Amino acid sequence: MTGHVKIAGVWKEVAQPYARVGGTWKEVAQAWTRVGGSWLEWFAAGGVAGYFSDGRGTTDVYKIAFPSDTLTATTSSPVGLWFHAGFSNVGVAGYFSRGNALSEVYKWAFPSDTVSATTSSPLAPDDHAGFQNPGVAGYFSRGRAQPQVLKWAFPSDTTSSTTSAPAGMQNHAGFENPAVAGYFNRGTTSGVLYSTVYKWAFPSDTNSTSTSALDLTAYNAGFANPAVAGYFSRGNSNTTVYKWAFPSDTVSATTSSPLVMGRHAGFSNAAVAGYFARGLNTSGTIYKWAFPSDTTSLAATAPQAIENNAGFANA
Repeated sequence: MTGHVKIAGVWKEVAQPYARVGGTWKEVAQAWTRVGGSWLEWFAAGGVAGYFSDGRGTTDVYKIAFPSDTLTATTSSPVGLWFHAGFSNVGVAGYFSRGNALSEVYKWAFPSDTVSATTSSPLAPDDHAGFQNPGVAGYFSRGRAQPQVLKWAFPSDTTSSTTSAPAGMQNHAGFENPAVAGYFNRGTTSGVLYSTVYKWAFPSDTNSTSTSALDLTAYNAGFANPAVAGYFSRGNSNTTVYKWAFPSDTVSATTSSPLVMGRHAGFSNAAVAGYFARGLNTSGTIYKWAFPSDTTSLAATAPQAIENNAGFANA
């Protein structure tokens, strides 16, 4: 998240806004400014880039620059990544778990993309998902049909267990409404698919059941347009995409993908567009949903198929 403020007569870019609340300066994950008589979100400035791992046990990581959607290879993971998840601390770093029932977590520093190992997961995750509360913490589900959720506090990356889901989750996805709540769909357990969606309120992490998807949703991905709506693909070789309007969580079907998607990942450039890799080990195709119309187009193509992968964005 970036914005501009005038300091001593000079406009300067800032990565994180602060507000004075009750006499105390507090960092805020979302801000508004009045432009031409209309209140606009700070997010409207757009982000820097989104990242997709290759998945499939490889070390490859791809970077899609905003707004051009130019795709390049960036710093590889130290080890192969598979059945894993991602989240980011905007303006600071993006995170990928190793996945495949292994505990390592790796961190890509922005803007250099220098990679380092950070605090490992206390519970080895697999077939899992992530979301973030920017500037506060990132969250990974455990997956493996288990209900546990783990939390990495920013900037220390201190890890702790937080409120578990009411039931096990696996082969699923996440999105967030910054400073408000994070969402995981349940996905599958023991081969059974679910439409259930769970919600973690920020900052308490109080858990509740949100509005379910309109059909069974698993092997899917998510992204969000902060303060507007969150999106889950249906996954499992379907084209359907569902949209949860904030703050009501009213669910509707929106523009479908041009081709079926599954075992894939997503990220968003806040207030601009959301992105889904197609997955399914068929191609490197990446689709883009423009905000607020949800008009869909081909954004970029990775040089090889990407599947069982994850995404995050510096946006």
